[in-house]
Amino acid sequence: MSKSKIVAAALLAASLTAGRAEAFCLFSCEPTADNARSVFENRLKKKFDPDAKVTSFEVSRFWRLDVEGAGHAGVEFYFTGTAEFPKGANLDCKPDATGAVKAGCSTSQYFSTTVSNQEIRDRQYIEPGAKIEFKDETRFDQDPKGWKGQDGNIY
Repeated sequence: MSKSKIVAAALLAASLTAGRAEAFCLFSCEPTADNARSVFENRLKKKFDPDAKVTSFEVSRFWRLDVEGAGHAGVEFYFTGTAEFPKGANLDCKPDATGAVKAGCSTSQYFSTTVSNQEIRDRQYIEPGAKIEFKDETRFDQDPKGWKGQDGNIY
């Protein structure tokens, strides 16, 4: 075996045994629209109702983030997703006859799964059978294990 073949084989072996996730990534290593949909669905079920169903999901923009100061890469997906709520959500937050809600509930009709300053932190009532369109975004941060979504999972 020639020296060049031995060197090439050694380099390949080294890259395959490296501990970092990107060593195994040869093509299309960034999160996908399917990953973004999974994050949306996970956040939807956690924030609103485990029985919520995503009926449509369309990415309108993919954006690489400049996070040099943080020491890692990031990406964002801007999307429109529609979800059905067969059982509704946060039924105990239903406004009374005067429109008031109990403490810890919100009357806002802006629904979002985004972890950002626009997210409504209090629980929101959703009527059973409602279908809601979300115009939202989700972010992934590069991690030594892969890409961490806003749902806390690695993709």
